[in-house]
Amino acid sequence: MNNIKPCCRVCRSSSDNQKVRANYVYGGNSEHKFYHCNNCDLVYLWPVPSMDEEREFYKKDFEEFMEDRSSSERNWSTPEKHIETNKDNVIRRFGFLERFLLNGRRVLEIGCSSGFMLDAFSDCGMNVVGVEPSGVFSNFLNKKGYEIYSSIPELILSKPKIKFDLIVHFFVLEHIRDTKEFITEQINLLNDDGAIVIEVPCVNDPLTSLYSVPEFEQFYWSIAHHYYFSPKSISYILDKIPCNYNIVPEQRYDLSNHMVWMQEGKPGGQGLYDKVFLPEMTELYKKSLKDSWNCDTMFIYITKN
Repeated sequence: MNNIKPCCRVCRSSSDNQKVRANYVYGGNSEHKFYHCNNCDLVYLWPVPSMDEEREFYKKDFEEFMEDRSSSERNWSTPEKHIETNKDNVIRRFGFLERFLLNGRRVLEIGCSSGFMLDAFSDCGMNVVGVEPSGVFSNFLNKKGYEIYSSIPELILSKPKIKFDLIVHFFVLEHIRDTKEFITEQINLLNDDGAIVIEVPCVNDPLTSLYSVPEFEQFYWSIAHHYYFSPKSISYILDKIPCNYNIVPEQRYDLSNHMVWMQEGKPGGQGLYDKVFLPEMTELYKKSLKDSWNCDTMFIYITKN
Protein backbone atom coordinates (compact mmCIF):
# COMPACT_ATOMS: atom_id res chain seq x y z
CA MET A 1 0.00 0.00 0.00
CA ASN A 2 2.87 2.38 0.78
CA ASN A 3 4.07 2.15 -2.84
CA ILE A 4 0.74 3.23 -4.34
CA LYS A 5 0.46 6.99 -4.78
CA PRO A 6 -3.04 8.46 -4.50
CA CYS A 7 -4.80 10.95 -6.72
CA CYS A 8 -5.23 14.39 -5.18
CA ARG A 9 -8.09 14.42 -2.68
CA VAL A 10 -9.38 17.79 -3.93
CA CYS A 11 -8.53 18.43 -7.58
CA ARG A 12 -8.36 14.70 -8.43
CA SER A 13 -5.14 15.18 -10.37
CA SER A 14 -3.48 11.86 -11.25
CA SER A 15 -0.98 10.03 -9.08
CA ASP A 16 1.79 11.18 -11.44
CA ASN A 17 1.30 14.70 -10.06
CA GLN A 18 1.64 13.62 -6.43
CA LYS A 19 4.79 13.37 -4.35
CA VAL A 20 5.43 12.58 -0.70
CA ARG A 21 5.84 15.77 1.36
CA ALA A 22 6.20 14.11 4.76
CA ASN A 23 7.02 10.49 5.52
CA TYR A 24 6.29 10.80 9.25
CA VAL A 25 2.87 11.77 10.63
CA TYR A 26 2.61 12.70 14.31
CA GLY A 27 0.03 10.39 15.91
CA GLY A 28 -0.28 8.25 12.78
CA ASN A 29 1.18 4.90 11.77
CA SER A 30 3.78 3.81 9.23
CA GLU A 31 1.22 3.89 6.39
CA HIS A 32 0.29 7.54 6.90
CA LYS A 33 2.02 10.18 4.82
CA PHE A 34 1.36 13.69 3.61
CA TYR A 35 1.37 14.14 -0.15
CA HIS A 36 1.79 17.31 -2.19
CA CYS A 37 -0.24 17.87 -5.35
CA ASN A 38 1.75 19.64 -8.05
CA ASN A 39 -1.47 20.74 -9.75
CA CYS A 40 -3.40 22.57 -7.00
CA ASP A 41 -0.57 22.85 -4.41
CA LEU A 42 -2.57 21.05 -1.71
CA VAL A 43 -0.78 18.99 0.94
CA TYR A 44 -3.05 16.20 2.19
CA LEU A 45 -3.10 13.16 4.47
CA TRP A 46 -3.20 9.68 2.99
CA PRO A 47 -4.63 7.16 3.78
CA VAL A 48 -7.64 8.93 5.26
CA PRO A 49 -8.95 7.91 8.71
CA SER A 50 -12.52 6.60 8.70
CA MET A 51 -15.33 8.87 9.84
CA ASP A 52 -15.94 6.63 12.87
CA GLU A 53 -12.27 6.85 13.88
CA GLU A 54 -12.37 10.61 13.49
CA ARG A 55 -15.59 10.98 15.49
CA GLU A 56 -14.20 8.98 18.42
CA PHE A 57 -10.92 10.89 18.31
CA TYR A 58 -12.59 14.29 18.73
CA LYS A 59 -15.11 13.07 21.26
CA LYS A 60 -12.67 11.32 23.58
CA ASP A 61 -9.00 11.81 22.71
CA PHE A 62 -8.44 15.26 21.22
CA GLU A 63 -7.58 17.18 24.41
CA GLU A 64 -5.06 14.53 25.51
CA PHE A 65 -3.54 14.49 22.02
CA MET A 66 -3.14 18.27 22.04
CA GLU A 67 -1.77 18.31 25.60
CA ASP A 68 0.94 15.81 24.59
CA ARG A 69 1.74 17.92 21.53
CA SER A 70 1.65 21.39 23.07
CA SER A 71 4.47 23.36 24.61
CA SER A 72 4.22 25.02 28.00
CA GLU A 73 2.72 28.09 26.28
CA ARG A 74 -0.64 26.30 25.87
CA ASN A 75 -2.30 24.10 28.47
CA TRP A 76 -5.01 21.64 27.39
CA SER A 77 -5.23 19.76 30.71
CA THR A 78 -8.39 21.57 31.88
CA PRO A 79 -10.74 24.11 30.26
CA GLU A 80 -9.80 26.71 32.87
CA LYS A 81 -6.07 26.38 32.15
CA HIS A 82 -6.75 26.43 28.42
CA ILE A 83 -8.55 29.77 28.80
CA GLU A 84 -5.75 31.22 30.93
CA THR A 85 -2.98 30.27 28.48
CA ASN A 86 -4.81 31.65 25.44
CA LYS A 87 -5.31 35.25 26.57
CA ASP A 88 -2.63 36.37 24.12
CA ASN A 89 -4.51 34.69 21.26
CA VAL A 90 -7.59 36.79 22.04
CA ILE A 91 -5.57 40.01 21.74
CA ARG A 92 -3.80 38.89 18.56
CA ARG A 93 -6.98 37.69 16.83
CA PHE A 94 -8.93 40.81 17.74
CA GLY A 95 -6.43 42.70 15.59
CA PHE A 96 -7.84 40.79 12.60
CA LEU A 97 -11.46 41.01 13.77
CA GLU A 98 -11.79 44.58 15.00
CA ARG A 99 -14.18 45.82 12.32
CA PHE A 100 -16.60 42.96 13.02
CA LEU A 101 -16.82 43.41 16.81
CA LEU A 102 -20.12 45.25 16.97
CA ASN A 103 -22.52 45.23 19.90
CA GLY A 104 -25.63 43.13 19.31
CA ARG A 105 -24.21 41.19 16.35
CA ARG A 106 -24.71 37.43 16.31
CA VAL A 107 -21.50 35.39 16.06
CA LEU A 108 -20.96 31.66 15.59
CA GLU A 109 -17.63 30.11 16.54
CA ILE A 110 -16.99 26.65 15.14
CA GLY A 111 -14.55 24.61 17.21
CA CYS A 112 -14.84 26.92 20.19
CA SER A 113 -12.89 24.60 22.55
CA SER A 114 -12.81 26.07 26.08
CA GLY A 115 -14.69 29.18 24.95
CA PHE A 116 -11.96 31.76 25.47
CA MET A 117 -13.00 33.51 22.25
CA LEU A 118 -16.71 33.15 23.11
CA ASP A 119 -15.97 34.94 26.39
CA ALA A 120 -14.24 37.75 24.51
CA PHE A 121 -17.05 38.12 21.96
CA SER A 122 -19.62 38.12 24.74
CA ASP A 123 -17.68 40.85 26.57
CA CYS A 124 -18.04 42.95 23.39
CA GLY A 125 -21.83 42.67 23.66
CA MET A 126 -22.17 40.12 20.87
CA ASN A 127 -24.68 37.26 20.93
CA VAL A 128 -22.63 34.07 20.78
CA VAL A 129 -23.31 30.50 19.67
CA GLY A 130 -20.71 27.74 19.58
CA VAL A 131 -20.08 24.44 17.83
CA GLU A 132 -17.79 22.04 19.70
CA PRO A 133 -17.57 18.25 19.20
CA SER A 134 -15.41 17.65 22.28
CA GLY A 135 -17.39 16.25 25.18
CA VAL A 136 -15.08 17.80 27.79
CA PHE A 137 -15.25 21.32 26.39
CA SER A 138 -18.94 21.27 25.41
CA ASN A 139 -19.97 20.13 28.89
CA PHE A 140 -17.87 22.91 30.40
CA LEU A 141 -19.45 25.54 28.14
CA ASN A 142 -22.99 24.29 28.68
CA LYS A 143 -22.48 24.66 32.43
CA LYS A 144 -21.40 28.27 31.83
CA GLY A 145 -24.70 28.90 30.06
CA TYR A 146 -23.48 29.04 26.46
CA GLU A 147 -25.56 27.74 23.57
CA ILE A 148 -23.39 24.92 22.22
CA TYR A 149 -23.98 22.35 19.47
CA SER A 150 -21.91 19.30 18.57
CA SER A 151 -22.02 20.01 14.83
CA ILE A 152 -23.34 22.46 12.25
CA PRO A 153 -26.07 19.99 11.13
CA GLU A 154 -27.28 19.77 14.74
CA LEU A 155 -27.41 23.58 14.92
CA ILE A 156 -29.36 23.81 11.65
CA LEU A 157 -31.78 21.08 12.76
CA SER A 158 -32.42 22.90 16.03
CA LYS A 159 -32.69 26.39 14.48
CA PRO A 160 -33.33 26.04 10.73
CA LYS A 161 -33.85 29.79 10.17
CA ILE A 162 -30.89 31.10 12.17
CA LYS A 163 -28.46 33.50 10.47
CA PHE A 164 -25.20 35.03 11.67
CA ASP A 165 -23.42 38.34 11.17
CA LEU A 166 -20.04 36.72 11.80
CA ILE A 167 -18.82 33.12 11.63
CA VAL A 168 -15.31 32.35 12.85
CA HIS A 169 -13.10 29.35 13.29
CA PHE A 170 -9.47 29.24 14.33
CA PHE A 171 -7.30 26.27 13.34
CA VAL A 172 -10.33 24.18 12.44
CA LEU A 173 -10.36 24.11 8.63
CA GLU A 174 -7.32 21.82 8.42
CA HIS A 175 -9.25 19.23 10.45
CA ILE A 176 -12.20 19.13 8.03
CA ARG A 177 -12.64 16.30 5.52
CA ASP A 178 -14.61 18.25 2.88
CA THR A 179 -13.43 21.86 2.79
CA LYS A 180 -15.77 23.04 0.04
CA GLU A 181 -18.89 21.60 1.68
CA PHE A 182 -17.87 22.98 5.08
CA ILE A 183 -17.44 26.55 3.83
CA THR A 184 -20.54 26.43 1.63
CA GLU A 185 -22.56 25.34 4.67
CA GLN A 186 -21.35 28.42 6.54
CA ILE A 187 -22.06 30.82 3.68
CA ASN A 188 -25.67 29.62 3.80
CA LEU A 189 -25.76 30.60 7.49
CA LEU A 190 -24.63 34.19 6.85
CA ASN A 191 -26.77 37.29 6.76
CA ASP A 192 -26.40 39.11 3.44
CA ASP A 193 -23.79 41.48 4.86
CA GLY A 194 -22.17 38.86 7.09
CA ALA A 195 -18.61 37.54 6.97
CA ILE A 196 -16.63 34.40 7.69
CA VAL A 197 -13.16 34.80 9.21
CA ILE A 198 -10.87 31.78 9.22
CA GLU A 199 -7.45 31.30 10.80
CA VAL A 200 -5.54 28.34 9.40
CA PRO A 201 -1.93 27.08 9.32
CA CYS A 202 0.05 28.01 6.22
CA VAL A 203 2.03 25.13 4.75
CA ASN A 204 4.83 27.61 3.99
CA ASP A 205 5.80 27.71 7.68
CA PRO A 206 9.46 28.83 7.63
CA LEU A 207 10.53 25.94 9.86
CA THR A 208 9.58 23.56 7.06
CA SER A 209 9.87 25.77 3.95
CA LEU A 210 13.03 27.80 4.68
CA TYR A 211 14.97 25.95 7.36
CA SER A 212 15.96 22.32 7.78
CA VAL A 213 14.86 21.20 11.26
CA PRO A 214 14.37 17.40 11.41
CA GLU A 215 12.70 17.56 14.82
CA PHE A 216 10.13 20.03 13.52
CA GLU A 217 9.32 17.69 10.63
CA GLN A 218 8.55 15.00 13.22
CA PHE A 219 6.28 17.44 15.07
CA TYR A 220 4.49 19.48 12.41
CA TRP A 221 2.64 16.95 10.27
CA SER A 222 -0.33 15.83 12.38
CA ILE A 223 -2.76 12.92 12.05
CA ALA A 224 -5.47 15.35 13.22
CA HIS A 225 -5.12 17.35 9.99
CA HIS A 226 -6.63 16.36 6.67
CA TYR A 227 -4.89 19.20 4.82
CA TYR A 228 -2.22 21.88 4.97
CA PHE A 229 -3.09 24.87 2.80
CA SER A 230 -1.10 27.43 0.84
CA PRO A 231 -2.62 30.58 -0.69
CA LYS A 232 -2.77 28.74 -4.02
CA SER A 233 -4.49 25.60 -2.72
CA ILE A 234 -7.11 27.37 -0.62
CA SER A 235 -7.79 29.72 -3.56
CA TYR A 236 -8.33 26.68 -5.78
CA ILE A 237 -11.11 25.55 -3.42
CA LEU A 238 -12.65 28.98 -2.83
CA ASP A 239 -12.79 29.66 -6.56
CA LYS A 240 -15.24 26.74 -6.80
CA ILE A 241 -17.60 28.43 -4.31
CA PRO A 242 -19.80 31.48 -5.09
CA CYS A 243 -18.16 33.94 -2.70
CA ASN A 244 -15.71 36.81 -2.36
CA TYR A 245 -12.53 36.19 -0.41
CA ASN A 246 -9.27 37.75 0.71
CA ILE A 247 -6.23 35.94 2.12
CA VAL A 248 -3.90 37.71 4.58
CA PRO A 249 -0.53 36.38 5.83
CA GLU A 250 0.16 36.10 9.56
CA GLN A 251 3.28 35.01 11.49
CA ARG A 252 2.55 33.84 15.02
CA TYR A 253 5.91 32.49 16.12
CA ASP A 254 8.91 34.73 16.60
CA LEU A 255 12.66 34.56 16.03
CA SER A 256 13.22 33.20 19.55
CA ASN A 257 10.89 30.28 18.86
CA HIS A 258 12.69 29.50 15.61
CA MET A 259 16.10 29.69 17.27
CA VAL A 260 15.07 27.23 19.99
CA TRP A 261 13.75 24.82 17.36
CA MET A 262 17.03 25.04 15.45
CA GLN A 263 19.22 24.78 18.57
CA GLU A 264 17.26 22.36 20.75
CA GLY A 265 14.75 20.75 18.38
CA LYS A 266 11.70 21.50 20.52
CA PRO A 267 8.86 24.03 20.91
CA GLY A 268 8.53 26.54 23.71
CA GLY A 269 10.94 29.32 22.76
CA GLN A 270 8.38 32.06 22.09
CA GLY A 271 9.70 35.33 23.55
CA LEU A 272 12.75 33.68 25.11
CA TYR A 273 15.19 36.29 23.78
CA ASP A 274 12.94 39.33 24.11
CA LYS A 275 15.49 40.90 26.49
CA VAL A 276 18.11 40.69 23.75
CA PHE A 277 16.18 41.48 20.57
CA LEU A 278 14.56 44.86 20.13
CA PRO A 279 10.80 44.66 19.47
CA GLU A 280 11.46 46.31 16.10
CA MET A 281 13.76 43.43 15.14
CA THR A 282 11.17 40.81 16.08
CA GLU A 283 8.46 42.62 14.12
CA LEU A 284 10.74 43.11 11.10
CA TYR A 285 11.54 39.38 11.09
CA LYS A 286 7.83 38.53 11.13
CA LYS A 287 7.09 41.14 8.45
CA SER A 288 9.77 39.70 6.17
CA LEU A 289 8.27 36.22 6.51
CA LYS A 290 4.77 37.53 5.79
CA ASP A 291 5.88 39.63 2.83
CA SER A 292 7.52 36.58 1.24
CA TRP A 293 4.64 34.25 2.20
CA ASN A 294 7.05 32.07 4.19
CA CYS A 295 4.74 32.44 7.18
CA ASP A 296 3.08 29.99 9.55
CA THR A 297 -0.53 31.22 9.38
CA MET A 298 -3.20 32.68 7.08
CA PHE A 299 -6.38 34.63 7.78
CA ILE A 300 -9.13 34.17 5.20
CA TYR A 301 -12.06 36.60 4.91
CA ILE A 302 -15.13 35.35 3.05
CA THR A 303 -18.33 37.20 2.15
CA LYS A 304 -21.30 36.43 -0.06
CA ASN A 305 -21.19 37.42 -3.73
